Amino acid sequence: MNKKNLISVSSFACISAFVLSTTVSAAPFEVLHWWTEPGELQSKQVLVDHLKVNDIEFEDFAIVGGGGDGAIHVLQMRALSGTPPEAAQIKGPDITEWNKLSMLVSIDKLVDTRAWTNFLPEVVIDHVSVDHEYMGVPINIHRVNWLWLNTKIFKRFGLAAPTTWKQFFAVADFIQAKGVKPLSMGGTPWQDALLFESVAISVLGPENYIKAFVHFDNNVINSVAMVDAFKLFKRLHRYTSIAQQGQDWFWASQSFINDQAAMFFMGDWVKGSWTAAGKEALKDYRCVPAPGTDGVFSYNIDSFVLFKKVNTDIEQANQKIFVDTLISPEFQIDFSVAKGSIPARQNVDLSRFDSCSKQSAYDFDHKTKVPSFTQNMATSSHQQGQIIQLISDYFNSESLSAEEAVQQLDVMVKALTSK
Repeated sequence: MNKKNLISVSSFACISAFVLSTTVSAAPFEVLHWWTEPGELQSKQVLVDHLKVNDIEFEDFAIVGGGGDGAIHVLQMRALSGTPPEAAQIKGPDITEWNKLSMLVSIDKLVDTRAWTNFLPEVVIDHVSVDHEYMGVPINIHRVNWLWLNTKIFKRFGLAAPTTWKQFFAVADFIQAKGVKPLSMGGTPWQDALLFESVAISVLGPENYIKAFVHFDNNVINSVAMVDAFKLFKRLHRYTSIAQQGQDWFWASQSFINDQAAMFFMGDWVKGSWTAAGKEALKDYRCVPAPGTDGVFSYNIDSFVLFKKVNTDIEQANQKIFVDTLISPEFQIDFSVAKGSIPARQNVDLSRFDSCSKQSAYDFDHKTKVPSFTQNMATSSHQQGQIIQLISDYFNSESLSAEEAVQQLDVMVKALTSK
């Protein structure tokens, strides 16, 4: 081969290598999530924009509905077929379940996590770690046990925020007598159970709530207090309507924020949709802990896991950039401002956050923290799904008594936890 041909071959090899590396580095980074409502879409765009700065092309793998249940089912099918996404929105005990399948990337082996203990709360670390090894990346913290008050309606009637269930029922009945809808609710099982969660925390107290819905303590599950919690929960059904059946949380949130209802139980992710619509804390709505839960913070922590799909140094570099982006204070602030949450990181600047988020940050630091069982933080998705369905069936049943519901819960828990 002559010199000219050697140069041509060498040039072709260099060009080919460049094209190949460019193609690989530009390969889409597929991310599974269930952020599909307006406020959630804005927060997702924050992630897209932050990744784009670092030349990561976000490939959207969004699954609508079910508070993440549908997404988990789709992920299971993809994973079993050997084609999981690069990253997925997995949280709580489900991280441990997925790790048992040896499908997840150890974050510790991907990036240097030694400094994370300096800015992540211990409870957050516990939820994204398996055997003291980071298997997930936490991005934010939501408070679940909020009661939202429509400022316009409460001012019209000169009403004070209810802090006890007795006060809540008095306010709700007064508002209903005035021809105004007292409570906005969606009509899906997880929304029914989310309301029950706040009731259970208030009636059982945080210690027994954890015993019942994290440790599945049969003594607490079969207690008189649990029966009382179900009875109190059922009293709230009088403020619902047939029209709500099948409606998702976004529908209920719009009914509330558009002055069609006075109160609304929901986690603070709902605030993201209101922010996207130009609504403001204090001016359009107020946030107070659900009755009887002032000293408790029921939390939900969003996090992502990475799947073992790395074939090249460039793909591994993209995973590192994904992790570094998610854990950065800049992203966590921008994301939570849009999402309605607070950053998973501590000691970040909260000056851009509204009064509800600032209150949430303070309460997370100073109140008793309990994991939300309706938001995948206390049990596996499988266990959670069955318990949620039982609670919803009771709430909407005209014949099932509280005592019968508790008996069914006891039988179900024993079946779910049997070896």
